[in-house]
Amino acid sequence: MSYFINFLRVPKAGKSTDVLNAMKESVTALGRPGNITIPVSSGNPAATRPALVSLIGGFKDIGEIDDLQTQFTSNETAMRNLDAIDAMCDKTGFVVSEIVSDPITPSGEANIVSRTSMIAKPGNSLALLEAALKFKSDVGADNMVISRPISGPIGSIRLSVFSKSLQDLSDQMKDAPKHIGSMPDLVASQPIRYIGRIVHRNNS
Repeated sequence: MSYFINFLRVPKAGKSTDVLNAMKESVTALGRPGNITIPVSSGNPAATRPALVSLIGGFKDIGEIDDLQTQFTSNETAMRNLDAIDAMCDKTGFVVSEIVSDPITPSGEANIVSRTSMIAKPGNSLALLEAALKFKSDVGADNMVISRPISGPIGSIRLSVFSKSLQDLSDQMKDAPKHIGSMPDLVASQPIRYIGRIVHRNNS
């Protein structure tokens, strides 16, 4: 299985541009495939400010995650650069996730990413994952990635869809409700959807 890392940062008031520029430098410096998204529509309207999300990908196995984190934590300059970004934020976090569907490399035409997160009811983790994989197949969504975090709530999965535009995303998913199958009966709570616009990409 392949893996990726998401970093989520909520900038302090007046610091969004500075945080975004620092994130761009950080993603570029790693030299791995990745991107940064800014919110199109917040997944949590009650939040003061939504998060900027960076993705670092291209990890062929969990061992490569080990290697990166070991190198990073032994590099004082890299750690101080991370501290500098964190100091400009109200909240930061990161998640390592495993790709459980066929991995894809978003094309340069992908400008929008829709991320839908859901958690299975106790005892239904495998059933929800299988239902999500069937949904991807039935919809014919070659631009969808299904992943699950290696930590956090047990039974969490995420469906990420890459599109050229908001209209393209709407067109692609218009028939999705017809194929939703048993998924609504398997989730513990209402799924949460986040839509972001890709403002930086690294294709290394």
